[in-house]
Amino acid sequence: MSKHNFEAETWKILELLTHSIYSNKEIFLREIISNASDAIDKARLKSLTDTKFLGDNNKFEIKVNYDKKQNIITIEDNGIGMTENWLKKNIWTIAKSGTKEFLEKLKKAKEDGEHNLIWQFWVGFYSAFMVADKVEIETKSALSKKSFIWSSDWKTGYDIKEANKKERGTIIKLFINESNKELLEEWKIRELIKKYSNYVWIPIMLEVEDKDDKGKVKWKKWEQVNETIAIWKKSKASIKKKEYDEFYKTVSMDFNEPLTYIHNNVEGMVSYKSLLYIPKETNMFANMSDSNKEYWPKLYVQNVLILENAKELLPVWLRFVSWVVETSDLPLNISREMLQSNAVLDKIKKSLVKKVIGELKKTMWNKKEDYLKFLENYGQIVKEWIHYEWDLKENIAEVVKFESLLKENKLSLDEYLKEARIEKKEKKENDKNHDCCGGTWECSDKKEDWEESCSEHKKEDWECCKDLKNEIKNIYYITGKNKAEVLANPYLEQFRKDKVDVLLLTDPIDEWVIQAMNEYKWNKLKSVLWANLKSEKETKKDKQAKEQTQKEFKDLLELIKNSIWSGKLEKVELNENLWDYLWAIKTPENGMTPQMEKMMKSMGQPTSPQKRILELNPESSLIKSMQKEFKKDIKSSKLQDMINYSYNQAVLLEWWEIENIWDFVKLTNKFAGEYLK
Repeated sequence: MSKHNFEAETWKILELLTHSIYSNKEIFLREIISNASDAIDKARLKSLTDTKFLGDNNKFEIKVNYDKKQNIITIEDNGIGMTENWLKKNIWTIAKSGTKEFLEKLKKAKEDGEHNLIWQFWVGFYSAFMVADKVEIETKSALSKKSFIWSSDWKTGYDIKEANKKERGTIIKLFINESNKELLEEWKIRELIKKYSNYVWIPIMLEVEDKDDKGKVKWKKWEQVNETIAIWKKSKASIKKKEYDEFYKTVSMDFNEPLTYIHNNVEGMVSYKSLLYIPKETNMFANMSDSNKEYWPKLYVQNVLILENAKELLPVWLRFVSWVVETSDLPLNISREMLQSNAVLDKIKKSLVKKVIGELKKTMWNKKEDYLKFLENYGQIVKEWIHYEWDLKENIAEVVKFESLLKENKLSLDEYLKEARIEKKEKKENDKNHDCCGGTWECSDKKEDWEESCSEHKKEDWECCKDLKNEIKNIYYITGKNKAEVLANPYLEQFRKDKVDVLLLTDPIDEWVIQAMNEYKWNKLKSVLWANLKSEKETKKDKQAKEQTQKEFKDLLELIKNSIWSGKLEKVELNENLWDYLWAIKTPENGMTPQMEKMMKSMGQPTSPQKRILELNPESSLIKSMQKEFKKDIKSSKLQDMINYSYNQAVLLEWWEIENIWDFVKLTNKFAGEYLK
């Protein structure tokens, strides 16, 4: 026997490795199984050049059993095995090198991007000491006639002595400490194998037993726990829909069928395999409203689960997606839980995001009813990232839909543009045969770019398409708390009359969307509440008549603005298209809407008061009476009361907040009393 004592501070490194680097003690079994898998793989590779190397011991397996009486978990493999020299040199590198030297090696390996760092230093093995007071390794190398037992309590040092093991391979015994005895249960060991090592290519056998009513063991047998071949590694043609659906339930905990799935095998500068699921129904086990919840991709490297919540692979706006990603291109640092390179992750992430958006586009057209259900449950989450994902905002905007003023069904922005194009096309004889880009005008100003993106169309169509893209100047919208609120807005009447559609943006997140999306495919997004928004059918004669009426009411408008609400109003003007409404308030172009103002205040964000534009309906008999009263007596109290009342009425129509509700109630009662006389 040879006894090897630790340096004085070696235990500090062990403490760091076992309690700081690893955040989850359950990964100890994953690490040891991974080492066993590596050892078997080395034996397999050796047998390719030496056909007699394996002998009769040629059925590769990893065996796991447990002894509750002695508090032992045992992991056995028939891999390459270890020599005495290898044990001394590698397993306890920290004891051999010393504290300072070991830390320097780790630092250098990290800087050099050493891919096999875990294997080189057997750091993963040290995770066993998170759950065990003592670890014992019995091993025999195929390259040596002798076998050895290595053991350590991880505090004082380690021992190495000769053993009697005859077969090639390694047996690791973990003497589980008192605080982790729950690990000595068959169901728990099975759970850990299925969770972290389910797709290791070697069969993992667990010894299971059956007991009678008195607790006496009737029989024991070895049972394979893992599946060895992951579903994402299988060919698509070999997988049935039921198998895809069952795996979805496993990764998502959702009992419903998914909306769709994306199965990829990408080879190139960065290679990876992935299986992504997009849900349709809400998942009762996942609170998607909280973007801090850890519903993220599972990341595998070389068949082993490295991260359950790989945030680096998924933007938060796709948190509803359940997926698995596997790659061999990721270098790891001393912990399998900590990724060393973000460059590879970024490439995989960009690729995955594009594939998800592409699948959403396809599903939006192929499964229209199911897609609407998806948007009902997850549309707000998709929309929120239009505000943040600058480079992809138009791509994301393509897959959302909105209620509209004139259509019964929800419209995407492309559908809105197409409907608007059809409306215009009826008036243009020279446009009868044009159908480039399906009405969405995705072609570029540059002819060479257009030829690449629209190669299926005739090249001579480019000039036609280029002209048509300029025909739709505006995508009109209105924001509000709900559909009933926005439909009651007086500014929509002119759009109804002119048959110009308006998108009804009633989700709370829509205000944020509009802040980011002021343009979509060359078309401006314009609020119907913005100033200077004219009906497309307004004639020159209409404009002249409006200017004349404006002159007639000029003095009254000046009185209202300068004497009453000069601090709240940017201007006061007339609008003969207010129908039955006396007054209305709208926001200056690109100004902050009342809804956005409220949202910012609720978030504690300081905002400067937004001045509004107040409009009077010159066709109203009451407004004409106010004009008459103004000419009669500029200081009339009746006129003052009516102005106050009408302004607050306009505020209510905008679903804004009246500053002094009591004054408004008093005025209402006063007018009601006069009416009943």
